[in-house]
Amino acid sequence: MSIPQSILLDSLLLDLFQKLRDAGMALTLEQYDLLRQAVTKGYGLGGWQDLRRVCRLLWVKSYDNDDAKIFDRTFDKYIQQHHAKMPVKPEQTPVENISSPSQNLPQVPPRKRGVPSTPTMGEVQVPVAIQTSLPFPSLEQAKNDFHLTPTDFPIQLHDVQTTWRLLRRAVRVDWNYELDIEATLDKIEREGIFTDVVMRPVRIRQAELLLLIDDSPAMIPFFPALQPFIQAIEEARITPAWIYRFTSYPDKYLYDWHRPTKAESLTNLLPRLHRNRTIVLILSDGGAATTTYSQERIKGMSQFFTDLSPCIRQLIWLNPLPQDRWKQTSAWTIDAVINGNMLTYEPTSLLSATRENQQESMISVWQMYTEKI
Repeated sequence: MSIPQSILLDSLLLDLFQKLRDAGMALTLEQYDLLRQAVTKGYGLGGWQDLRRVCRLLWVKSYDNDDAKIFDRTFDKYIQQHHAKMPVKPEQTPVENISSPSQNLPQVPPRKRGVPSTPTMGEVQVPVAIQTSLPFPSLEQAKNDFHLTPTDFPIQLHDVQTTWRLLRRAVRVDWNYELDIEATLDKIEREGIFTDVVMRPVRIRQAELLLLIDDSPAMIPFFPALQPFIQAIEEARITPAWIYRFTSYPDKYLYDWHRPTKAESLTNLLPRLHRNRTIVLILSDGGAATTTYSQERIKGMSQFFTDLSPCIRQLIWLNPLPQDRWKQTSAWTIDAVINGNMLTYEPTSLLSATRENQQESMISVWQMYTEKI
């Protein structure tokens, strides 16, 4: 983001904050600071509606109260008035259509705003600003009683390091074979020079990690618990490794974890992966945190798996929600799509992922499911 755009955006946010307070919303400076932190990390930069979504998530406590009405009324009025306040640089060519307020904000690569739930299950608007279905009656009580803090997650940095050492063990490379010199010499000593040579499967001890983190609004509270993975990569305890983010499911782009406005096309990224070395780790709730069932999310993930599977050695999916929370959500179906390989967020799950590689069976399931959709 250029310096003039940063100054303009800071001024815009402060002006909006003050107008909402003048209109009657009891906003604090801490809430304003939360918005600035979110914008610094790339949230809300996709246009006015994207900014509205982030502001509502941080500033409006519930949907059917006076604050929500004040927020909508003041925000709509501010959008209508803002284009008149925006300074226009003389050297720039005038925009032909200035009716769209999103043109006044810094432009970033396209991001999905959320995944709509299945229409047949009914849709309502909720404070997290994504379309979701009504909670199933069997999950209503569990949803209300569920409380979460980062200390609920037992995975620590040493667990991540131990898992990575196990994943870097020597593994067989396809059906290729190489000459076993020592075994061949031993056999010659026993049977003579006319004996057959001894061959052994080719094994390598190389691995690289591609960490993909779901940055949907429902996943934000879990970010502190995911820090051990990020820390291990940043401190080069896991190398080579890359961290990207996506929203609900990877579409055409993945986004740099530290620079959310930097997009990486899947058509450029996938060819750089190695089918005998690359391990992909996905950290996502799969819709379980919002009890959402979305056909779009399921279809998008299935297509991504189909494109990804020929390029990698192994896929690991960790879900921060307990397994009983997956039922009747997209996570339950996605777990079936990947042949039951979605794991809960705990050290035992990490260790189980290091024991075997079921890559071939997962590929056939993904391709079959994609054809049905």
